[in-house]
Amino acid sequence: MIFRDPAFEQNKRHAIHRWVPWIAGFSADFVIDALRRYLPDGAGRNTCVLDPFAGVGTTLVESIRHGHNAIGFEINPFAALAARVKCTAFLLDPASVRAHIVAFEQRARRITEAIDQAWARGDDLARLLPAPASRPPAAFRSRVPFFSPAVERKVLHCLDLIHAVPDPQVRDLMLLAFGSILVHVSNYSYEPSLGSRSAVGKADVLNADVAGLLSARLYDMEHDIIVYRRDMMQFQPFPEGKVINDDSRQVRHILPDSSIDIVITSPPYLNNYHYVRNTRPHLFWLNFVSQPKDLKRFEEANFGKYWQTVRDKETPKLLFSLIDLEQNVEEIASKNQEKGFYGGKGWANYVIEYFNDCYRMNQNLYHVLKPGSRAVFVVGNSIIQGVNVRTDQFLGRIGEICGLELETIQILREKRVGNSIINSSVRNGKSHHSTLYEAAVVMKKPAL
Repeated sequence: MIFRDPAFEQNKRHAIHRWVPWIAGFSADFVIDALRRYLPDGAGRNTCVLDPFAGVGTTLVESIRHGHNAIGFEINPFAALAARVKCTAFLLDPASVRAHIVAFEQRARRITEAIDQAWARGDDLARLLPAPASRPPAAFRSRVPFFSPAVERKVLHCLDLIHAVPDPQVRDLMLLAFGSILVHVSNYSYEPSLGSRSAVGKADVLNADVAGLLSARLYDMEHDIIVYRRDMMQFQPFPEGKVINDDSRQVRHILPDSSIDIVITSPPYLNNYHYVRNTRPHLFWLNFVSQPKDLKRFEEANFGKYWQTVRDKETPKLLFSLIDLEQNVEEIASKNQEKGFYGGKGWANYVIEYFNDCYRMNQNLYHVLKPGSRAVFVVGNSIIQGVNVRTDQFLGRIGEICGLELETIQILREKRVGNSIINSSVRNGKSHHSTLYEAAVVMKKPAL
């Protein structure tokens, strides 16, 4: 079986999937390949696909479009919103969606044109009437102003109009569209982590056509909903998509044993990409959190936690025995000891926590998978303190410890890197060139 490149970049061309940029996602084409290989035509309409790391819903949407029920777990509330809206969007009436978009665009343009005129004259925007009812999140902080004054005023008025939409499903669709352009109109950008534009030599966004960008995204959504509905008319009854805004450790507590026909997922990589911090603006501006301390729960519950949350803790123990992994951990711990927990010790803690969660995940999946069914993972290796950690190999062997059979590991793509998110000076003290790759790990629960 040859899987197509799992890079999320391809999704920018696909209906539904293009709605929300997501740096850590994988492609719809990869999901389709896995479904066709392991849930062929004739598999029945009672099949259920699980993604314990649903992200913005790529696996869930493609499973539904192929007639399968789908369940996703996602700890990040913004990503969970995206997955839920995308799973159910085909149920919306396109005519009603268009009417709401047209009304929004007309009202938003009247307000934002007045802001543009006042901004061009150099007027004090705080004195401009009418004042928006929405307010910036009080506890949200950024190193530089997240929005320039004219942009912030437009954003607040647009939020007023969205919150006034009476249909909750359409309102969620519009909030998702707002979230998808939030960073684009701000003084921040992804490089790939969220940081100020000025820090990477980019000019601040002093003004932006917020209403126009939002409306354009909404019209794209309306177009895709029409395509989506056409695709779904072949299924009666419609397959169901369920998004559970909780962490993957709850899988076995919520799902019955032997209830899942296939798992298709991409767990967070061992690269410390901080999903919580990188969606912090969305979590605050969409009112998922109100205080910085609210983010702590998501950080602690995230798969593998984060280096920042475990680096200064007492060294944890591996929950299983795997000699090669233990040797990797010891080698990492021996690096840059003079830096304390900023050196190898802190990173060794992170590696242990990550693979302990791999162990917990495989234990849970063993129980919820039906006998003879498979789990397909997309993972990548990592360079930690200069040590090559072959996550795919370790994941497969941990699955075997938990009772699963390792069927195959297929390298999907390789890329040559220097300093990167997982290979920066804070991690190993100097530039280091290594080969990173992504792999598909396929495991099977033994048949009865």
